Amino acid sequence: MYENETINDILTRRSVRKYADKPVPEKDIELLVKSAIYAPSANNKQLWHFTVIADDDTIEKMNVLVKEGMDELGIEKDDAFHVFHHAPLVIVLSSSLIGFSELNAGCAVENIAIAAKSLGLDTCIIGQTRYMYQGKDPVDINKLLKIPEGYEHDVSITVGYAKGDYPEAKPRRKNIVDYIR
Repeated sequence: MYENETINDILTRRSVRKYADKPVPEKDIELLVKSAIYAPSANNKQLWHFTVIADDDTIEKMNVLVKEGMDELGIEKDDAFHVFHHAPLVIVLSSSLIGFSELNAGCAVENIAIAAKSLGLDTCIIGQTRYMYQGKDPVDINKLLKIPEGYEHDVSITVGYAKGDYPEAKPRRKNIVDYIR
């Protein structure tokens, strides 16, 4: 353990794929969104949008759309697959395609993940939500997710409390750093 709490949160955060049936407090949701909004963005344009979803029906509709998209692409999954791991909260990040939208979304979603860890919450960053759009009308999906016109889905993140054992850290690759001093 390090003396610095932020470093500890970064080094001990794991992707959680089993969530307790417990809602995320509203005050914590507000802090997560604020943390996302304060992420760096290219030229400080902040061309992002966050859709916070705590409605089980909407989360399940998204799950069905993802699974249908995966089926259409021939991506295998087991019958019990749930893209959001039954989390009580999902935050969808979308952005205008001007500038470095994917980089901006990456910064924002990582801020959410670290902020969540600091609040005693757990997360899993979900890239598979892009499969929702496979063979579907993107306008309809964007309406469901309240994504503004001219914006596109980037990534989603689940938020909740881990259920069961906390995941162990996976081994890290070696020989991936060079220093030029």
